[in-house]
Amino acid sequence: MEELLLGLDYEILQKGKTEIEFKGMEYDSRKIKDGDIFVALEGSISDGHKYIKQAIENGAKGVLVSKKVEPEFPVEYILVKDLRKNLGKIASNFYGYPQKKLKIIGITGTNGKTTSTYLLESILGKEKVARIGTVEYKIGDEVIEAPNTTPESLDIVKMCKKAVEKGLEYLVMEVSSHALSLGRVDMLEFDVASFTNLTLDHLDYHENMDNYFQAKRKLFTMLKDSKKSSINIDDIYGDRLYKEFGGYSYSLTKSADLTGEIVEFHSDGQFVRLNLMGEMFEEKLAILGRYNLYNVLGVIGIALQLGIGKNIILEKLKDIKGAPGRFELVNCGQDYIVVVDYAHTGDALENILKSINELKKGRVITVFGCGGDRDATKRPIMGEIAQRLSDIAILTSDNPRTENPHLIIEDVKKGMNGDHYLIEEDREQAIVKAIEIAQKNDIILIAGKGHETYQILGRKKIHFDDREIARREIVKRKIRG
Repeated sequence: MEELLLGLDYEILQKGKTEIEFKGMEYDSRKIKDGDIFVALEGSISDGHKYIKQAIENGAKGVLVSKKVEPEFPVEYILVKDLRKNLGKIASNFYGYPQKKLKIIGITGTNGKTTSTYLLESILGKEKVARIGTVEYKIGDEVIEAPNTTPESLDIVKMCKKAVEKGLEYLVMEVSSHALSLGRVDMLEFDVASFTNLTLDHLDYHENMDNYFQAKRKLFTMLKDSKKSSINIDDIYGDRLYKEFGGYSYSLTKSADLTGEIVEFHSDGQFVRLNLMGEMFEEKLAILGRYNLYNVLGVIGIALQLGIGKNIILEKLKDIKGAPGRFELVNCGQDYIVVVDYAHTGDALENILKSINELKKGRVITVFGCGGDRDATKRPIMGEIAQRLSDIAILTSDNPRTENPHLIIEDVKKGMNGDHYLIEEDREQAIVKAIEIAQKNDIILIAGKGHETYQILGRKKIHFDDREIARREIVKRKIRG
């Protein structure tokens, strides 16, 4: 195993009895097969060192540890300093740096990452792209559940290997601030990077906005060519990045390489006018809202950096509807509109509600909540936004995790005033209520969970899909007449 650790600080705690050709590498003891290396990572919830015995029983022939342990089994034990941070390099050594055979595009920012990856995948061709992000990890015809926006470094390297084996050309990935600060992408070099925006989120982890920004900034230091980027300069942090790194700028409010404006809204799309490096285009897009026009401009910038022509890009963009759970319509033939969206930050909620208000012919009814064990400072902000931009706001539970849902709601209420809102702690009943009170031409927004098919109560996941519940209640109401 020592050849995998060249240049790293390590200590051999125990040599293996025989020379072994290792077959694979895993940090989950349940996935270990005969001949694998087990990586014992320490996490915030579990400690991989507790599962060494299980890993060896499953066939592990070597163990990498991140703290000094007494070897209990006749296999190789090696202590690696900063194991988690160095795992990407170790995995790359083991699997032969497959990432070097792909063009890698990284998209970072608080909002818009997921939609941007779907848009870019459509431009580049689904048959050529591996996609990693919040909704799922997709490697050719294989779809993998996404526990994190950006997976562990070992998983990324293995996905790159699969992508190369399947003949794919591109890796398009959302790059989270957590992943950047924890070193999950340190083994990658990016061909193009894009920045969408930076708004209040994840301060439970980063503590302040400057730390949050510095984590995002790191992506642009990992570019093969520092000017191969696409950056939203309407965002103050994006403007800072552009001034430092260059690349293509995009904006809806000021002079930039790529600009756009909405000419006309429709319920099935919007007409836009684009100025792409001085060349004018008018197009109808199937996705709605100013925030989605930002996403479109961002991926146009990426595609141009990859050498794709403007007309080809625009032709591909025309009919793209975006990502699951992002402004997703639940349509069962009702005379009111139901939209499910992942908006779970103040900025995202404000963006989608402003877009909905531009479309509305009746009332806006918003069902929303805030997640537990996450940044509490955004809760009253989201409450204020929901109340201000809705005719009726229904405050409910999201993913409370280990927090008391009632106390989360009390935090949100601090940003709301008067009695122009409803509280229904049970999320299912909140959705039921919204559909019960909807009138012709009303727009219901169910915000916060989007594509998610679960709710997290304590440390337990239960099946829960906003879209399923909405669809069921719409049909029930139609049957009742």
